[in-house]
Amino acid sequence: MGNLIKYEFRKSWSMKGIILVITAIFEVLFLIGVFMQKETFLAIGVTLLSMIAVCSVFIIGIFGIYTLSRDLNTKRSYMLFMTPNNSFKILGAKLIENASSIIVVSVCFVALAIADVSILAATYGEFKELFQFINALLGESYYVDSYRFAMISAASVVNWISTVCLGFFAVIICATLLNGKKYNGFLSFCIFIAISICLSKLLGVFIDDGLDFNTTRVIIQIVYYAVVSVILYVASAWLMDNKLSV
Repeated sequence: MGNLIKYEFRKSWSMKGIILVITAIFEVLFLIGVFMQKETFLAIGVTLLSMIAVCSVFIIGIFGIYTLSRDLNTKRSYMLFMTPNNSFKILGAKLIENASSIIVVSVCFVALAIADVSILAATYGEFKELFQFINALLGESYYVDSYRFAMISAASVVNWISTVCLGFFAVIICATLLNGKKYNGFLSFCIFIAISICLSKLLGVFIDDGLDFNTTRVIIQIVYYAVVSVILYVASAWLMDNKLSV
């Protein structure tokens, strides 16, 4: 399985390299703004870094779904499934590569954000006072600290990984149960949306919709989406093993 994971990483390294270069450019703009007292560069750098942080995690997930669809619908599928590996290993390698990439990129951006905020606080003393003032306004239930930020980030990452697993599931349904049917791509997308809504409604059974931070609620979310990811992975691999024709 290690070779399969390496193979999946090789397919996505160029895309990740582009993200790294773009992030470095935006970080340079931010640092120029900070150390040369250029407020325009600072504002642009902060805005673009925020955008690339969100977009990178999104793009990596979408790219994983795209490569699975390409592997199932082109000649690549014949090469992939000719290897002495079952569907659980093949799909598992794709999921491990994508999930680990999402986690690593998320951790890197969180670390970068902490470093940049520290630079701002050290360079502009009023920024630290501003953060304290905002937290005071938000109150005990809504203020942001490192622990809450880490917990919310972890829940968001696990949530997105489960969404990627659902995307895998929809793509595999398109290539198996809906193969050859008219509008199979549109139908699989509708299935994706319908399951997403159902999963969201089901989560509402276990937790309330309050906006205030609650450790128990966040832990339930993480466990819930982790279990959903495992179920979708098993169902997808089973479909590939029993219904896929290549």
